[in-house]
Amino acid sequence: MTFNSILIGDETLTAECGAQLLARGHSIAAVVTDNPRVADWAKNAGLNILAPGAGLAARLAGSQVDWLFNVAGLRMLPRAVLDLPNQGAINFHDGPLPRHAGLNAPVWALLEGETRHGIAWHIMEDGIDTGDVLVRADFDITPEDTALTLNTKCFSAGLDS
Repeated sequence: MTFNSILIGDETLTAECGAQLLARGHSIAAVVTDNPRVADWAKNAGLNILAPGAGLAARLAGSQVDWLFNVAGLRMLPRAVLDLPNQGAINFHDGPLPRHAGLNAPVWALLEGETRHGIAWHIMEDGIDTGDVLVRADFDITPEDTALTLNTKCFSAGLDS
């Protein structure tokens, strides 16, 4: 069963996840980004591109979509945007929830001396990184890990999950 979605985000992971959606036969009604690389990917895929910001809900109105995916998007989305999809809005978070909600979760894990980290895909609700966790993938933090390598592990776990 295929579905239609809105994809929001500003990192390479956004485009990679979008490519996986398309490869599996799903459709993307709009890509919301201000990252030129993500916009180039969306343009090459023949997708509608919108800038984030004021009036986004109105600009997306009329899009009949099942899901909204916020993948590496760092902006809080207003309730009017979260309410657009028929099935729900899902966020990718680069940390295990609820323990590492908010920004820079990989860095906080390193600063706190954690030996395990992970990612979560969760339902978006009002608030930061709230909502039921749908998928979680955990992995080891090695003594050699840096913020860069831990972010790379999060990226990989996001794609795999």
